[in-house]
Amino acid sequence: MKVTTESLADCIDRIETDRKTIRVCNPDDADVSVLESFFDPHDVDVEIVDAPGRPAPVVDLRADGRRIASSPLDDVRRYARAWEESMTVGLRADRPAVVTELTDNYFESYDKQRMIMASRIVEFRAWNIGSGELHAGFQQLSKLDHQPEVYRNLASSAVDTHVYGEPDREPLPELELTVHEGDGEELRRHWWVAYDGNGDDEEKIVLLAQERGPDRFYGFWTERPAVVDDVIARMEHLA
Repeated sequence: MKVTTESLADCIDRIETDRKTIRVCNPDDADVSVLESFFDPHDVDVEIVDAPGRPAPVVDLRADGRRIASSPLDDVRRYARAWEESMTVGLRADRPAVVTELTDNYFESYDKQRMIMASRIVEFRAWNIGSGELHAGFQQLSKLDHQPEVYRNLASSAVDTHVYGEPDREPLPELELTVHEGDGEELRRHWWVAYDGNGDDEEKIVLLAQERGPDRFYGFWTERPAVVDDVIARMEHLA
């Protein structure tokens, strides 16, 4: 019996998300630039405010005018630094509540550099857990050249890493990756990184985007387990 799966374009079309905001309260003299770098690929607004009723430096995640989660500023900065440096120096960190509750978002008109940074959201999750399956498609295999340290570290871990793309060049030979070559339109027009959470629904996450113009990507990232499973199930039909 032939089993059909939803196309990657269909997955993008059916995702709807709420716009979220990160509010940094009472940072004093703390450097929050690492937070701005971390939340930029999440496509959320970052506000810095004085909040006299909340004396400690804290970070709030907000949507629809209400607070969804809060975390101490130091905890969020520690996680953001680990995300920023993890794939080159091997840092790991526990997720604070404002990151745990930032479960999905839709974005428009990302360029390649922002796609690379957004991909790190998923890659860092896989690296931080250290096991499970990661599936990454960057249209052409040569795009792995933009982040060799990321995939060198993943290849050295227990994460079963699969990469997909047009075979415009061989991946770096020292990278122990499972390579899937293909040249179909669906593969050439989409960029994705999907992590199966090592079987834990609470750790599953996927980034998926479609290139709708030269270097202009539209898509989403989400932690919804069913969506992650659908994207991973589609992989066997692409290459």
